[in-house]
Amino acid sequence: MRRSATILLLLLPALLCGLTSGRVVKVPTGPLYRVVKTPVSVPCNVSAYQGPSEQNFDWFVSRSSGLVKVISTLEAEFSDAEYKDKVAAGDIWVERLGDSSVELRFRSVKFEDEGRYHCQTPSTDENSNGNYEARVSLKVIPDKLAVLPAKSRSLTNTNHTEGTPMEMQCVASTSTSSTVSTHLSVTWQLTKNGAGPEDILSFTADDQLLPGASYTDRYWHGDVRMSLEGNGVFRLIVDHLQLGDSGVYSCVAAEWVKEDGFNWKKLHEKEATIKTIKVQPLAQALNVSASGGILTLSKGGEIDLVCSVTGAEDFSVEVGWYFSTSLPTDTQSSKLLVYMNLAAIVNNSDFVMLNRISGSEYRLRVQQADEGDSGYYYCAASVWVPHTNWLKRNAAAKTSDPLHVTVTLLDPTYTILSRSLKMPNSSGDPAELECEVLDLLNADEAKLTVAWNFKPNVSDGGAGESGPIAEMDEDWTLKLNPHYNERAQKGEITFTKPRPRTFKFQMQHASVSDRGEYFCNVSAWIKQRGNTWMKKQEILSSAIVMFWKTEDPGLSVTATEEKPAAVMGNTFEMTCSVSAEHVALPYFSVVVAMNEPASIDTKDSKRLISLTRDSVVKLEQWDVKDRPEDIILEKVSDQEFRFRLYRTQFSDQGSYYCLVQAWVQDHNGLWAEAVSNYSNPIAVAFTTAAPRFNVTLESERPHVLQGETLEMYCVVNLLEIPSTSDVLYEVEWYFQGIHFNATLSPLVSVDRGSVVTYQEDFGTRGISAERVSMHGFRLRAHCVDRDFTGDYFCKVTPWIKYETEKWVQIPPQESAQLSTRIDISVLDSFKMPLLYGVVSALLVAILACTIGYCAFPKPPRGRAAPLDERRGLLHKCLS
Repeated sequence: MRRSATILLLLLPALLCGLTSGRVVKVPTGPLYRVVKTPVSVPCNVSAYQGPSEQNFDWFVSRSSGLVKVISTLEAEFSDAEYKDKVAAGDIWVERLGDSSVELRFRSVKFEDEGRYHCQTPSTDENSNGNYEARVSLKVIPDKLAVLPAKSRSLTNTNHTEGTPMEMQCVASTSTSSTVSTHLSVTWQLTKNGAGPEDILSFTADDQLLPGASYTDRYWHGDVRMSLEGNGVFRLIVDHLQLGDSGVYSCVAAEWVKEDGFNWKKLHEKEATIKTIKVQPLAQALNVSASGGILTLSKGGEIDLVCSVTGAEDFSVEVGWYFSTSLPTDTQSSKLLVYMNLAAIVNNSDFVMLNRISGSEYRLRVQQADEGDSGYYYCAASVWVPHTNWLKRNAAAKTSDPLHVTVTLLDPTYTILSRSLKMPNSSGDPAELECEVLDLLNADEAKLTVAWNFKPNVSDGGAGESGPIAEMDEDWTLKLNPHYNERAQKGEITFTKPRPRTFKFQMQHASVSDRGEYFCNVSAWIKQRGNTWMKKQEILSSAIVMFWKTEDPGLSVTATEEKPAAVMGNTFEMTCSVSAEHVALPYFSVVVAMNEPASIDTKDSKRLISLTRDSVVKLEQWDVKDRPEDIILEKVSDQEFRFRLYRTQFSDQGSYYCLVQAWVQDHNGLWAEAVSNYSNPIAVAFTTAAPRFNVTLESERPHVLQGETLEMYCVVNLLEIPSTSDVLYEVEWYFQGIHFNATLSPLVSVDRGSVVTYQEDFGTRGISAERVSMHGFRLRAHCVDRDFTGDYFCKVTPWIKYETEKWVQIPPQESAQLSTRIDISVLDSFKMPLLYGVVSALLVAILACTIGYCAFPKPPRGRAAPLDERRGLLHKCLS
């Protein structure tokens, strides 16, 4: 059984091969649907045959009466009468595709050609095996396909600009036959310069959109689209035309049917020419021009120019303004002032700005222009259109003609009209003064400020010199003279600017001291770059005289010496008597001042103490710290004031006098100075002069080595001071180095209580000072370096105790300068290099020994370490 089964398995392939061997004739499965009056071909081929390689084919068609001969490749007279004329006329023929394949072709199929066609092959086989005939049905359907431009518009030629959108549409339709369902496809094509048509975008038979090979990227990025509007309208949309889009556009409609159940077969197609498009370069439509209003302006003005970019309103534009001092040839030789990119982002600076004022205009503003801004200005525009991959390309660029701008330096010119609107006739009347700027030229952007000045009437006790009342700075901030602060805070005086070029000064109640001449000083300011202002013009007005007749007030001040101070330590007493004339109910303020013995000018006076009209005492320039109780000023009566100076010193010698001011109060309660005057001076001079003494600075070793101690002595030599007197000293030490720009610096001081005070950081640098004898002081600088090289001196102030048990300060004396030098010893200069060398040598020796020990250890007895092993140990030691 097993053997029989094995034989059957071996014979089974041979049996199967025998069953399937033999001639095979094939035609399409069909039925074949074709449109009337269109070319038709029916293929037929034979395989697995025997005999000659070239086979013959006979074609028949089934009729109700039987088979009708159509045509044969073997017999010329094969056709029956029905087809004999058609074959003879060439309307039907057989096209041989190869030895074993042919096609039955109809030049223009007709409805009567419909039928079931038989393809037979005469046998050339030794044995008749297989099939010798195949059949297929041909169905002829009517032509109902139509395509034409939308709304039957005729062919038109249109011009478009590069980058602009374009649309066109066609109408295509077909009707489904009662025997078969057909499908419609529409393809938009472009023909360029007589070349073959190129597919742009197709709506396929299975309702898909398929771009042409050259339009794939533009389709996927939405630049090329097809819209199905309904009623058979197919619209082609191109968002941004390119130069390569010029040509003839046509709409091709095709009718399709499915054969064999799944393969699409194009039955026929029709074409309609829609439009001829010519795309012009964007550069031809682009126009760039520059314009400006005022091209000649003064310094500090504003350059205002406009760049007009037309022909590119629908695109992204980059605009830049350029500047050149000479006539420009290209942008490379010019300076880029400001630039606006595609995102409308501008690189403005503090003074140069660019903004878009309309769809096609770009404004350049250069503020606070100066002479360096004179030159040629022009704008350059670049237009960008969408490209593939959502990118943009530079389609066109143009530059405007240059504009020549001249910036001149013209100073503002104007005149001032000063007048009084209200003039007082007596004290307490209001006053109103006004200054108006006229004939203002070259100052469109200028800022006007004013300063009011007053020159008092000489007969009123003034000095006759002009002084400011108030002045306005470039920021229009008003600055008052402190003398007028109180009146301004109470609203007694006001400053206003009622009109842009008018300034007004008002006084609610004028007083006698307000009589005099008033001036207004008007300044013109020009704004500079950096938001700074420069004064370009200043004009002083004519005087406005304010005066009314009145009894002039008078004031006499008499100083009387009550207690003279001829000897140091005594008390000096002086009284000042005041008498006022033509001043109603005056209040007096008193200041006691002193002049040094060698000075007679009151400008050099030292104001010691004051008493206000409210009897408030204030120390002015009395700066003797340990004698605040030695000076007194008091009011004895309404018209008499007493000044005392206790424990007079040598430094108190000089001339003393009183400065008295008479104040009156108006009906508003405001105080005003009516008149002022000085008293006669009273001299304080001692019969004995201050004792003399000398100060010397000495050092046994002014030149020392670095690291040693520098020692010097400050010695006081009493010349006119009795040796038995009690004497204390204040000693100060000063130092000036030899370095460039070295300044004089205090080192240390010793007060009369022997308290040492170090200055700055010298206390941490080994400086010490001490009193070593009755009249000697020592300064030490320990472990000095080269920074201590320089000049030293000491300053000594003696204090002497007299029989009155009072300590008196003597004017200080300074010693001569002592020069010192700090040197470096030869041995010290070699210490550090030698130390560094020894340490480096020890480190190298230790490292060498360590490497030798690691690389060449002692081998075991009787065996030397191999060379490779020693090299490995050396590498391990080094790593």
